[in-house]
Amino acid sequence: MAIMTVTGRVSADSLGWVLPHEHAFIDLRPLVPEPSLISAKALLREKVSLANSGRLRRNPYAVLDNAVLDEAAVARDELLAFKRAGGGTFVDLTLRDIGRDPLLLAGLSREVGIHIVAGCGYYIRATHPPDMDARTVEEIAAELLGDIREGMEGTSVRAGVIGEIGTSEIIYPNERKTLIASALVQKETGLGLHVHTDLYETNGYEVIDILAGHGADAGKICINHIDVDIRMDYLRGLLERGVYVEFDNFGKEFYADKRDRSVLRGRFARDIERVEAIRTLIEWGYLRQILVSNDICLKNGLHRYGGWGYDHMLTNIVPMMEDAGIEPWQIETLMRGNPAVFMDDGKPL
Repeated sequence: MAIMTVTGRVSADSLGWVLPHEHAFIDLRPLVPEPSLISAKALLREKVSLANSGRLRRNPYAVLDNAVLDEAAVARDELLAFKRAGGGTFVDLTLRDIGRDPLLLAGLSREVGIHIVAGCGYYIRATHPPDMDARTVEEIAAELLGDIREGMEGTSVRAGVIGEIGTSEIIYPNERKTLIASALVQKETGLGLHVHTDLYETNGYEVIDILAGHGADAGKICINHIDVDIRMDYLRGLLERGVYVEFDNFGKEFYADKRDRSVLRGRFARDIERVEAIRTLIEWGYLRQILVSNDICLKNGLHRYGGWGYDHMLTNIVPMMEDAGIEPWQIETLMRGNPAVFMDDGKPL
């Protein structure tokens, strides 16, 4: 078993504890809509600070500055905290049109001394390049294969996972196109394939139909963000299709009331609810189809800005899982075994 990291191929046995869905650098500011109220517009233009931290715990998009991670020194410190907590591998799923920087990732990996795996592909329709209508499935697939086999953005830094491929509240034509291209690439490379799904919709079934219908291995598909509005019947239906589901919003316990229903459209589950849902899925026999992460994509998820940091899973959630009755070997499967199997490309080291 082997995985491509930003500094080269490594044995899956060397990954250690894994965060399978994170962002060291990302810029989501273009996705934040302009508010209508004058007071909200003024808040939007502030910098993240202690003074507005309470507001951000309710609506993380109230301050535009919160929606960008672009400070290399901060990323280094936060990754060091993850390493000190016992972390070994960090999977960065930022894509090219929302702030991916392969050289920065490779530099961070060497400086901090952890494995970093980078993703490739296209995110949701709102971030697509202007010429996306004209691009063919074959052209998109060729680009992804280049990222995987040669290097991203003209570098020799190669992607080791596909995604997170973006879908919206409905799957738009160009999003469908990127899914089909990703399926073709997954079939050819054997890599794991992450798919971003809308936080409040249940279009994971449609995603699986598209991907599997074009040759992707269901056992290498992960449906992301299923832990905002937790619906156990939906999760069971996905898992019965043979895919992974990812609880990747640990540390996010927001509530968007009627003032803030733009990017967010309601409540986020709490961490304990996520843990209890995972325990139930394990009892149902799905232990080996679950991935867990924080998906930190906002400043206030980091220690520097008052959050729990990348180490939240190891520092806080592992003890919570133990308190909930999840066995240590099951936790190791969730955070070590499952990510290694999902990302393994099936080729010898």
